Amino acid sequence: MERQHIFKFFFLVLIVSFLPCSKGSSCALPTPWHGEYFHLGFSSPLMVESTGITFKGKCVEKLDSSQYIMEDSEYGEKCWRCMNIFRKHQNVLQYKESYCETYFDTYESLCMGIAGDAPMYSMFRRDPEPIKCPFKGPFSFSYSKGGSGSLCSYPQSYMDSCTDHTRLQLNFQACIDVKGSESAAEELQCLATWKEGSKKYLVAEMKRDHVYSDESKYRCFVFEKNGKRDNQTVRMAQSVAASCNGLWSPSEGYRTFDMRKVSTSETIKGQCFFPKWLSSHHAWSTLDGLVSLHINKGERSWKLKNHQDVLSPEESHMTCHDIIKEDKEIVKIVTYVKSGCDSGFVCSVFTKKTDNVVTAQFGYKSRNPSEACTDLYFPAKTMLMVSKIKAIEATCPLSGRYQLSNLSNFSLLSPCSSPSTVTLEAGCGTTSLKVKSQCQEPERQDTQFSCHSHWREGTTTKVLLSKKDSQQIFCLSYSEKSGSVSQHSCHPDTETWFNMTETGQCLQALSSVSSADQSKCKISMLHLIVVSVVSFIFKTSR
Repeated sequence: MERQHIFKFFFLVLIVSFLPCSKGSSCALPTPWHGEYFHLGFSSPLMVESTGITFKGKCVEKLDSSQYIMEDSEYGEKCWRCMNIFRKHQNVLQYKESYCETYFDTYESLCMGIAGDAPMYSMFRRDPEPIKCPFKGPFSFSYSKGGSGSLCSYPQSYMDSCTDHTRLQLNFQACIDVKGSESAAEELQCLATWKEGSKKYLVAEMKRDHVYSDESKYRCFVFEKNGKRDNQTVRMAQSVAASCNGLWSPSEGYRTFDMRKVSTSETIKGQCFFPKWLSSHHAWSTLDGLVSLHINKGERSWKLKNHQDVLSPEESHMTCHDIIKEDKEIVKIVTYVKSGCDSGFVCSVFTKKTDNVVTAQFGYKSRNPSEACTDLYFPAKTMLMVSKIKAIEATCPLSGRYQLSNLSNFSLLSPCSSPSTVTLEAGCGTTSLKVKSQCQEPERQDTQFSCHSHWREGTTTKVLLSKKDSQQIFCLSYSEKSGSVSQHSCHPDTETWFNMTETGQCLQALSSVSSADQSKCKISMLHLIVVSVVSFIFKTSR
């Protein structure tokens, strides 16, 4: 009997000694939950760790996959609460909870005390990794605000996804007859999405003026999508505070949205491609290289980059939406353009000057493709764009020797700032143009240019020049007695206009004749000799 009592005693000691360890190891919050969370109503973030949640207590028991018993204290006395915790997304935890009770029968009874209609609280991870937004713009939309029930539908507001697809840009329009409507821009950073039945939820971080605290930047949305691609519509409701509590329907919320997709590709005419004279060169740029255009392989989209900000050049992606007009050497296009979070429809006109020279006009952004080419958004400033201009030299259209005068800024043509005389020699069947400057120093300074493409506009001839050891391109514009030079465009520039007086015609020396002309000369001479010999033989034979 004594042995049996001893055996029972050691058995009970063994059970008791291992029991606390079993309970301690049975409750650990999952590792993917760990982190710092915002919770509406708490002055500081909540830390979720393996052992528990700050302000909620220490985890002491896990009953099933979602039920956790937390030990806390109220008014200096220990209490226990049951939390039903659901991981909706890697960045969102939601839970229901019981009261923190001191006296109760079992942990199970504590959890049974959570009512079915108990509020569902939301916790949003702070500094999370953004996600791809659940819909891709652009959309035009109507909205109501503040529970007024009145839709602000004219003019339509506009929403589009940003280039990185983790952000949405909303541009609200104000309606005169709708109270609470206003013209404003807001940006949403998408943080989480999940589905509950037929409803879909989105948590986003608001980025707008006067948003500084977590309470004002986190918002929850419930939405539903219908249709596909260009026929897609979205209905959406926004929460009033930084919580998803009480957000049940896409038609009920602090702010509601009725969105309709705006087509970014022309579906009626089918084909929307650039003309061959434009797309045959994939790289175009302005004379100074500050603006560049690269036509993509599919020949219906391009990237337009403004290099004026060297540290952060602005880049826009433009896709052909509709060809408005196309002639032999001119095309008018409506393009869908996106740069960062800014997007819209731009009217663009390209005019062919030569095989590798075009002029381009880009209008202002419109939210509606049918308005892009109207007087409100177009025309805009014209810029000259060239492609591979240095690779091709052409005969200079200007031939002869000219005296230049009345030019206030000689720096583009002459190496000295105040030359006493400037002479221009060009053409004579060659591809070179020489500027001879008599500077203050005894010696004469010569600047050698190469001629490239040229064309006429009315009575004015335009010719593109480049210095022999430089990548810089210049445009020389001249008529009968005057001219101008620019390193930015071929528009007349009053600051660089000068008078031109012809002082000598083009007298080409034999040594300067091109090899082709020399060949022609040799063939003609040989032909003359042959004819003479034949004629002499014929006369002799008679």
